[in-house]
Amino acid sequence: MKILIATDGSEFSDAAIDEVLRYHTRAETEVMIVAVVEPLVNTVGAPFGVLDTYYASYLKDARERAAKVLEKAEKRFRDGSGERAKVSSKLLIGKAGQEIVEAATKWPADLIAVGSHGRGFWERAYLGSVSNAVTHHAPCNVLVVRGDATTDVGEEIP
Repeated sequence: MKILIATDGSEFSDAAIDEVLRYHTRAETEVMIVAVVEPLVNTVGAPFGVLDTYYASYLKDARERAAKVLEKAEKRFRDGSGERAKVSSKLLIGKAGQEIVEAATKWPADLIAVGSHGRGFWERAYLGSVSNAVTHHAPCNVLVVRGDATTDVGEEIP
C-alpha cells in the first residue's frame, strides 16, 4: 500500500501520522510525507526591487521551515513504525490542495491522509480548506483525521 501523508507541522497533521501508524504499518507499506510551501500571490512590483528581495527571503524561510516540518514528521513516523515501512518525504511548492492531489496522482498513492483543522462552516467557506480540496479532487481514498488520534471516542478535545 502507498500512503501519502500531508503535513503542515500542526497537531492535526501529527494526528494524521498517528492514525496512519495505528492501521497501516505493514512491511510492504510505502509512505511519502509531503509539506507544501504556498508562494505569495497577487504581488505587484515595487521600486528598487524591495518586493523581489522580500519574496526571495519569504520563499527561503518558508522552505527551511517546511524542511524542518518534514524532518520532524518523518522522524515521528519512523519512531512509530520502526522498520515496518518505507518512508520518504518531499517538499512541494504551490497551492496546497492542488499539489497534494498532483503528488498523489503521480506517485500513485492508494490513500492520502490529512489532518482537519476543525474550522467551522463560515471559516471554511471564506478561507478554504486543504482537506476539503483534497477530498473532492483526490485520485484515491482520503483519510481526514479530526483532532488528536489518541483521544478516546466521546472524549472532548480541549
